[in-house]
Amino acid sequence: MSAGQNWTAEDPILEGLQLIGLLTRLVEQRLSQALSINSTDLSAIEHLITDGPLTAKDLADRLQVSTAASTHIVDRLERAGHVTRQPHATDRRKVLVLLADTSKARLFELLTPLLDGVGERVGKLSGAEREVIEHFLAGVVEIYTAAAEGMTSP
Repeated sequence: MSAGQNWTAEDPILEGLQLIGLLTRLVEQRLSQALSINSTDLSAIEHLITDGPLTAKDLADRLQVSTAASTHIVDRLERAGHVTRQPHATDRRKVLVLLADTSKARLFELLTPLLDGVGERVGKLSGAEREVIEHFLAGVVEIYTAAAEGMTSP
């Protein structure tokens, strides 16, 4: 298959992967709209849910932006009521960014049907199906990781 060829036309698995990618971006877009934020701010919220509370520097590292840009992101999220700042418990020089409970609740309210639906689908898999899918997804993750690393700017 050559570059630029319509690689999904003949393979339902590849077509499904492409559709999941498109739908993932659509879900992210709709979440951003529902929360009245942009996609970068949504990424910051995702990191706060997964790893938070974090410092602005921690967020900068995870988002791969400058600390100045991270500060602007936190400022926007704070003005919108999505995060608060709190002094670090043991290091007075640091300030932690915390996701507001109302924003976390709203995000999970929006995502629950998706998460429950996928969880239910995974729960119906047989042991053999799980093994094949886990192996396949691990391979796809390796390919995506290598591709992303190959796309870093000089």
